[in-house]
Amino acid sequence: MDDVRTHSGSYQAYQILYIGSTALPIIAGLDKFVQLLAAWERYVAPAVAGLLPVAPRTFMLGVGIVEVLAGLMVAVKPVIGAWVVGLWLVGIVINLLIGGAYLDIALRDFGLALGAFALARLA
Repeated sequence: MDDVRTHSGSYQAYQILYIGSTALPIIAGLDKFVQLLAAWERYVAPAVAGLLPVAPRTFMLGVGIVEVLAGLMVAVKPVIGAWVVGLWLVGIVINLLIGGAYLDIALRDFGLALGAFALARLA
């Protein structure tokens, strides 16, 4: 289908954000179970870890489930799912700022959150 809409820059930007905001949370969420990308529990701020009713590793398994569900929500209903992913990323940024470490990752995740919010507006 050669449609004018598919050739517009805004639609192409939407597609890029849609694919990224769907795939990245799913990939990161699944990796919480296999830890090929990172030992995810090290990113839990010590102050936050002290408040958890479970070990950080167990907490991160729950985080993985939420991330997969958030990515699937973007796939099905991007206008809502993108807000969920964006707010989730803001939560990650806050956790990293509380911990005072991994500030480079906090900055990156803030940028990803902005992309998710842009997707929500485009959707």
